[in-house]
Amino acid sequence: MRERYCRVCGGWHQLDAWPHNCMPVKNLAQSDLPAPHFVSDSIEIRSMHDGQHYTSKAKLRRAYRSAGVEEIGNEKPRPIEKPKADKQGIRKALKDAYQQHRA
Repeated sequence: MRERYCRVCGGWHQLDAWPHNCMPVKNLAQSDLPAPHFVSDSIEIRSMHDGQHYTSKAKLRRAYRSAGVEEIGNEKPRPIEKPKADKQGIRKALKDAYQQHRA
């Protein structure tokens, strides 16, 4: 016999004899059919580039690409290239500062 904690009444029930009054309330607006999440193409937006109204994300991006405009916010971040440190220059500056301090 296996038991599981009931979130409805706070008690423990056997899995094969779960009481009817402790069944979770079903949301009637939610379907039992599995469905993937999808992103719609429709949008109501005014382009910042040309001022026209667009109802499709694809058409807006096509207009951006044809004008050579880069849309920001959806791109992958580029790696930041750090400049190489000039170790000899740093040592020379430290030596100069030390000598000025001693003088």
